[in-house]
Amino acid sequence: MTSQTSDAAQLPLPARIAVALENDERLDPAVDALGQVTAPLGAPGLGDVLRGAWLGHALHPSLTDVPLGLWTATSVLDLLGGPTARPAAQRLLGVGLLSVAPTAASGWAEWHRSDRPAQRVGVAHAALNVAAIGLYAGSWAARRGDRYRLGTVLALLGAGTAGAAGYLGGHLAAVRKVSTVHPGLAGGSGPLPDEAARAGGVNDPLKAGAVTAALPRSAGRRSEPQAITSEDVHEALVAQHAHLGTLLHHARVAAAPDHAAAMRGFLSHFAGHVAVESALIHPVVPAVVGSGLGLGRAAEEAGLAQQIKRLEDMDSESPIYRTQFGLFEEAMTKHLSMEEGQELPEMVNRLRDDHAATIIKALAAVVDSAPTRSGSYAHMLDAAKAQVRSVT
Repeated sequence: MTSQTSDAAQLPLPARIAVALENDERLDPAVDALGQVTAPLGAPGLGDVLRGAWLGHALHPSLTDVPLGLWTATSVLDLLGGPTARPAAQRLLGVGLLSVAPTAASGWAEWHRSDRPAQRVGVAHAALNVAAIGLYAGSWAARRGDRYRLGTVLALLGAGTAGAAGYLGGHLAAVRKVSTVHPGLAGGSGPLPDEAARAGGVNDPLKAGAVTAALPRSAGRRSEPQAITSEDVHEALVAQHAHLGTLLHHARVAAAPDHAAAMRGFLSHFAGHVAVESALIHPVVPAVVGSGLGLGRAAEEAGLAQQIKRLEDMDSESPIYRTQFGLFEEAMTKHLSMEEGQELPEMVNRLRDDHAATIIKALAAVVDSAPTRSGSYAHMLDAAKAQVRSVT
């Protein structure tokens, strides 16, 4: 945790601002209000068109090049073109303003598929864009009144504001991965997470961790495996956390017809994860650091189960579902982070090797059976718990 805090403190100032916006709950009322206003842009059908589902990846980044390129050309003509370039500069500026509507619509469509922290940044991104558009509109009006110097200044101020908005947009796309991606491209040239899990290959992060844990550490010989230790369990659980994050992200970016299947894939794995932890991890932790920590993790999992139940009872194509899904994703990310920062390090210090081997065996079993689990999350969790009891 200290290392992560130190790394965050060393971020460049713009990145620190973006992270601060992600965590600023004061933006939530604006997020909720704008979510209702722009709901039609994120709905199935129109939303899929605006997000670029028909292209294979997000449409918004390509559309942003149009107004930004036209406005950049406007300022170049203002500064270097002389009086004869003024009519051309004004026309370029005007066309840029006309291109704002489809560009903004495609951005809102992506915004509806993002989680709550990303939506907070998106609100700030939109506010800066509105300010930039206002400055460019003022510049166009000034030019219409033959006040070219004022028009030039306003356009330059608009460029600076649009640049700040663009930075936040880049943060969303490059850092937070808010971008529609066709499932066939989500994993590059390798198999998708669900495909790897079904194939039972080492591309599944948990399966890779479990296999590695059973191999000897000296000379790479496979015939004399070392005893599994608590460190092996730690590595396997952290790998499973990463896998769960990948599956949840896949559910978030999946097109509407594929979302339900992607969500089932995530829930089947999460049910196995919870079953192993509740039976084999949580009982160990209170004995190490007191009952509060273990009970806290269990309470978090109970809260996540309630959120999942609400999602299962909702129409997955409704705007409120996306808001609820974003809240669930945020809670899930926090839960896994707290486990890694608090619970697992304490477990490593005290877990006996015989218990570690049991945990690895149970983890491998619930991963192998994940594709066979079906029904509600509660039903999948009961099935996974029964399997863990049979294994242990």
